[in-house]
Amino acid sequence: MRAIAGALLAATSLASPAVELSLSLDKLASTGTMHLTCDTAEQGVDLPIPDRWAVQKVTATIHYTASMALDGEASQIVFLANGSPFALTRLVSSAPDVRVTLNVPVEYLNQGYNRLSFRVIHVTRTQGCEAPCAADKFTTINLADSSVHIEYENKPVPLALSSISGFLFDPKMLPEARVNLITEDQSAESLTAAGIVASGIARRFDYRKVIYSISAEPRPGVDNVLIGKTGFVESLLSRSGLSLGEVSGGHLKVFPLPVTDQEPDPAHALIVVTGRQQDHVVLAAETLANLSISFPGSQEMDSFAFRVPDIPAYAGREVLQANRLYDFKTLNFPTTTFKGINPAATKIAFRLPADFLIKQNLAARMKLNFSYGAGARGDSALNIVVNDHAVRAIRLGDQEGGFYEDYEVDIPTFLFQPGRNVIDFGIELHPAQEACPLLPGNLFVTMFETSTLTFPDMPHFVEMPKLELFMLNGFPFTRWPDGYESLIFLPEPAPHVIAAAMNLIGMITQKNGFPLLALRITTQPPAQWHGDILMLGRPALLPPEMARHAPFAVGRRSEVPYPIVHDWEGSYTFAHSTQTGSLGPRQGLLMQFESPYQAGRSIMLVGAESGPDLFALSRELLEPEVQGQIRGGTVLVEMGPHFDKPRVTGIRAERPYTTGKGDDISALESFLYTHPLTYYALLIILGAALAWALYVVLMRYRMSRKLGRDASRAG
Repeated sequence: MRAIAGALLAATSLASPAVELSLSLDKLASTGTMHLTCDTAEQGVDLPIPDRWAVQKVTATIHYTASMALDGEASQIVFLANGSPFALTRLVSSAPDVRVTLNVPVEYLNQGYNRLSFRVIHVTRTQGCEAPCAADKFTTINLADSSVHIEYENKPVPLALSSISGFLFDPKMLPEARVNLITEDQSAESLTAAGIVASGIARRFDYRKVIYSISAEPRPGVDNVLIGKTGFVESLLSRSGLSLGEVSGGHLKVFPLPVTDQEPDPAHALIVVTGRQQDHVVLAAETLANLSISFPGSQEMDSFAFRVPDIPAYAGREVLQANRLYDFKTLNFPTTTFKGINPAATKIAFRLPADFLIKQNLAARMKLNFSYGAGARGDSALNIVVNDHAVRAIRLGDQEGGFYEDYEVDIPTFLFQPGRNVIDFGIELHPAQEACPLLPGNLFVTMFETSTLTFPDMPHFVEMPKLELFMLNGFPFTRWPDGYESLIFLPEPAPHVIAAAMNLIGMITQKNGFPLLALRITTQPPAQWHGDILMLGRPALLPPEMARHAPFAVGRRSEVPYPIVHDWEGSYTFAHSTQTGSLGPRQGLLMQFESPYQAGRSIMLVGAESGPDLFALSRELLEPEVQGQIRGGTVLVEMGPHFDKPRVTGIRAERPYTTGKGDDISALESFLYTHPLTYYALLIILGAALAWALYVVLMRYRMSRKLGRDASRAG
């Protein structure tokens, strides 16, 4: 009995403590409110449950407001989990504003993404036949004021490298992911290997925000990655009674997380990335960054070579190539049928290269294959909306229904933008019958996955600086998807500064969808670097040759531009103050300007006066609401306690320059593109010169004709 009791006590001590998490539903959707209209409608949010969670209880609190015209005896809202109803309430007109708390059955939920849906049935007190989508048939769910509360325990981490590809670094982690990196030292070689690891891990988390930390010892409560040569790694592991064993080439191994003076934490992992030489450490880091399937299933592995295919420039996550035919299936739009009076819209989302010069006189071409059912009224339509701009409505007016093949729709290219673009397909279906009851079963539109989209050829030519392009997909550091010819400069590689760099590396990787295997980190001022440079640190540490090209030099005597007048065209009139000012606490600065080493290449500064402030700035840059406000070439971010949210101020005081594909932009092209008035003046001068030359030729011709006639008369 004592043995059994001891075993139970030991098992209890190793069990992971229960964790509670509350999250507002707007974090799971792209909007703060959800509108449900017409006789019946259904929408929902996707609740992710990671593989490492053992969920014990889920509670949802929903705040909704319904129309006061509804019949409370017949109108209702049904709550569903993965299509299975688990609760319903009446929509009572006398109490239209309701907050209800519901227990979501755990047995209805699975590991993965779970659909929490809201289905409404709207019945009004109107006598006789009523319009299916009358304006008084609505229910609005306030997602920002609704929440889900989850209680769970962490499962033990499988001691297999296969757990890296899904179990450990899982995009379903809520609300964010945290990973601690342990490096041998702060040398450029060690930090470059750590950057490759951070990039590979962030890519596995997809769009889930990843916060990195740096320490000299394993950090409890989070997954840790230990990066360094075998001597350093074995010394650190020996303190916890762990051993590497035999090591050949690049070596990867996973352990339960050691905790000082306690038993190892089975719910978190320590992943070792090592090798006897530094190039072996980099080989192991590259291998870890690309473990994308559940193999190998062993606890450790040795890697002896790593090879990647040729990577074209401007490739990346969901990026369209010009003049290439894409079918809808390739664009993640399978054959879809829209049914009933109020079907939900469906969309195609894709990206265009950040430096595309969008021409105004061209068109993207869609060829649609679709069919629709009989009995639709003549004002039924298939609506095409591009980036929230309505473009085309295809009439579905044939009473017999129809089938269309290669229906051509040209979309002007000026409706598109660098970065993410969305084409929405919305359906308006109205039954031809007017008598009740309405029978909408024959109302449908089927869009086939064989439909195609082609985007015309565009030059890679863009005016810089544009920090918004960095926020779109990491441009210009992702000109090559693997970060080739890009350099991160850390003049003071303290832990907070390194962690800030890893946060940005993770963000860039997630934006572009490819690990930054060719990105390099240095702690020494780069001399004559012909690529793009990202510096993180105190602005005063900007090397003098770079500072001379910056809009202004922080911490040195320079002219600081203060915008005083903002005209209708978006331009500023500036007052200039010569000073030696610096940033204050909880302030960050972003600057982008042309490199003094190579025309068309960029230097970007992410600066703050202290390491903690720089780390805080890097965390704010991971937030979509902050990213959306960053524009131009100089941005001040205030993160002080006096603001509920960070305050972002843009200053357009930088000198423009241009960049393009392969940087084969001549100095003359760059100058004329960034000085349009000079360009127009040259056109006028050229036109005047041609007119004058034509005038001189004509006058000489007339003179020769006249002399010829005079000579003939004299003869």
